[in-house]
Amino acid sequence: MSPNESIPNPAQTTNGTSSGAPRIQLGPDRSVVRGAGNSVRHVVVTITAPEAVQAPDVRRQPLNLALVVDVSGSMQGRPLQAACEGAALVVERLTADDRLSLVSFASDVVVHASAVRLDDAGKAMVLATLRELTTRGSTDLCAGWLAGCEAVATRLAFANGSERNHVVVLSDGHANQGVVAPEQLAAHASELRQRGVLTSTVGIGVAYSPIQLQAISEAGGGRMHDAERPEEIAEVLLAELADTLATTVENLQVALRLPPLVRAELYGTAPTVHEGGEYRVQLGSMLSGATRHVVVKLTFPAGVVGARAELGARASWRIPGEAAEHSIDLPPCDFRFGGGSECAAQPRDLERARIVLSHWQAHVLHRAMALNQSGDLLRAFEFVAGELRHYERYCQGVPGAESMLKTLHAYLPSMRHRQGSVSAKEMMLASYKLSRGEADRRSEARGSIEEQVHNLLRSIGPF
Repeated sequence: MSPNESIPNPAQTTNGTSSGAPRIQLGPDRSVVRGAGNSVRHVVVTITAPEAVQAPDVRRQPLNLALVVDVSGSMQGRPLQAACEGAALVVERLTADDRLSLVSFASDVVVHASAVRLDDAGKAMVLATLRELTTRGSTDLCAGWLAGCEAVATRLAFANGSERNHVVVLSDGHANQGVVAPEQLAAHASELRQRGVLTSTVGIGVAYSPIQLQAISEAGGGRMHDAERPEEIAEVLLAELADTLATTVENLQVALRLPPLVRAELYGTAPTVHEGGEYRVQLGSMLSGATRHVVVKLTFPAGVVGARAELGARASWRIPGEAAEHSIDLPPCDFRFGGGSECAAQPRDLERARIVLSHWQAHVLHRAMALNQSGDLLRAFEFVAGELRHYERYCQGVPGAESMLKTLHAYLPSMRHRQGSVSAKEMMLASYKLSRGEADRRSEARGSIEEQVHNLLRSIGPF
């Protein structure tokens, strides 16, 4: 979205929210599994968020928003100036029905505004504060973010009526003070999401930690954006504001009830929990009318030929601004144990198989790059090589699979070399967005995954 565009008022019902339930389909790529055991099958869950209902005479749902700005020393100069300019554009596009909290963080945390009503006086105060922000200290990301969440949660506890409760964190660095472990950040984000406070993140420049920011946004039910260049900060902030207002489903979760001894693995980065025979995938928010695919790999134990194994499923979600949880049971998937020849002759659902290959590829690219960036080059290389052996077999007979297979083969040798932060960040962002069915909100495209792999090879030269 251009900084000069206005924020769209999403179509709404009379209570200011979307109507209807998401459309959800669940199905396997193949349903016969080998009686001897260790059969791998995939289930594909396809979710389409409900469309917002046209009601132009109804005001949009108010927003309870916190902007949390990194003002550590590395933000000095143009990065902080651009972040404040982008935040100012957001403030100017909001109305007196909305509330805004503004927090800056470095080694310390300053709450400049807490749930301020954005009438003329409120806007003037926030805009003046943004103009006066200066850099200081190190990066206590968690403390700053939690202060923004507390301001939103306090408003949530005492607000009259329904509001969208959202936090957006802007940071250009690795958290190096306070809580820094991604799993701890994710745990905080998950707890806040369940309380109704969602978080999105904007990574600024080339040195930020995509793993830390992704942990917060994914577990927090929001979105992660990249703003490598200062001029991109405003456009992704405005796009995030538009996305927040266009969201019709929050806290979306799919729970698979697994047959006994079946193992499950998600292709992607969404948070998962496996307990009590249930495998839960936390999918977060979806925009009006958007479609997302979820691919789960299932590994079956041995079974009696002719016996059946049922995989049940349930989806749950919340409507933005409402506390009530909605849920539906999905029609189960029925698997049957068969002999080796029957399994080999069984056709695949080709549409689902192509979805599996796309998400599997993104999964391999993202996980291997995370290992590469941690310095574990051997594990990164061995992971890609091991996945390739299975991926190549799965590609057989699937139209259009050749280009995805070629990309992974080309990617393999790049894992022998530590990749630069820019290349790594772009690869991880592209694979993250693909697995979530989201668009990159930067106006200048960075190229397809295939093009980015080609650039990796060019950067490391001949072997």
